[in-house]
Amino acid sequence: MKNNTVMIKLRQTFALTDSDITRIFELGAYTVTPEMIAGYLVGFPTDEGYIKCPNRALIGFLDGFIVDRRGPNPNKPTPGAAPDTTIDNNDVFKKLRIALDLHEIDIQNMLVKSNVVLEKNDFSGIFRKKGHKHYKACSDAVLDAFLKGIELSRS
Repeated sequence: MKNNTVMIKLRQTFALTDSDITRIFELGAYTVTPEMIAGYLVGFPTDEGYIKCPNRALIGFLDGFIVDRRGPNPNKPTPGAAPDTTIDNNDVFKKLRIALDLHEIDIQNMLVKSNVVLEKNDFSGIFRKKGHKHYKACSDAVLDAFLKGIELSRS
């Protein structure tokens, strides 16, 4: 799923204001301007004002979201600026799971609300490290269903 789409869906699901988003980015050690936020929340490259959300920005936002929702981890230093690495659907799923303190049954229930059922091995494979023999890539459809499930659970 595109980084901009993830940002748009999280903003919608959690009713985040621009100031909330700025604060979350700061918690994730990523500096943004109001113009950057506005551009990240535009869905299509052909739309006016679109700014592609870089991987570092999404990682910073998700790290900040974890701190915002769960508080700082006393065993880890505050998040630093993320290196320009790749982030995939599995990483987004994992970070949201941590931020929202969700257990397997919670996630399964959210997916069912979105009419998606994952087998146990597929579910656990999503949370494996890349390169593990049982690793499964999280599809856009599964991540989208998870985000929709979060939204349905909040209403």
